[in-house]
Amino acid sequence: MQIIRGLSQLQTFSKGCVLTIGNFDGVHLGHREVIKKLVARGNALNLPVVIMIFEPQPLEYFLKDNEPPRLMRLREKKVIEFAKITY
Repeated sequence: MQIIRGLSQLQTFSKGCVLTIGNFDGVHLGHREVIKKLVARGNALNLPVVIMIFEPQPLEYFLKDNEPPRLMRLREKKVIEFAKITY
């Protein structure tokens, strides 16, 4: 998985991509199912799969000190949960 920090690092997908956008706050079973379907679709279309998340999460950005606690930090999502998803 590639982490892109900022629009300046974003590449262009000349033939398109399969994209989902969300918080994926805890990468629970529902999130994993969405990602598995995304990967299956990307494989069927022979397109790269892209998962766009926000850092900081929108509620953290807009609510500042009143944001709800995180279920999972970015490092945990990347190293533990996204890696467990079978493609």
